[in-house]
Amino acid sequence: MDDVLAVLAIFISCISGYLIFDLFYTGFSWAVLLSAVCGFLIVHLIWPKKRDGGSAWYDALEFIFDFPYRFTAACIRGVVKGGSDAVDLDF
Repeated sequence: MDDVLAVLAIFISCISGYLIFDLFYTGFSWAVLLSAVCGFLIVHLIWPKKRDGGSAWYDALEFIFDFPYRFTAACIRGVVKGGSDAVDLDF
């Protein structure tokens, strides 16, 4: 079952990546942006959970395909939380 979830998550991540590319190629659309964000969120939620003695391939794939969610979450936390280690937006 973990293999099926991993393949489904990879498929959804590729579609979401294409939607991000489409935002720049054809022009901005809120529907496309929200679809891409929802896709990356779904990938984060359905990715198989880590098990003891899990494969190194799952760890590598998880890092690659969960990166957009983690990057976006870190940026949002940095802007909302503030502080010295947050993203600085002063000009």
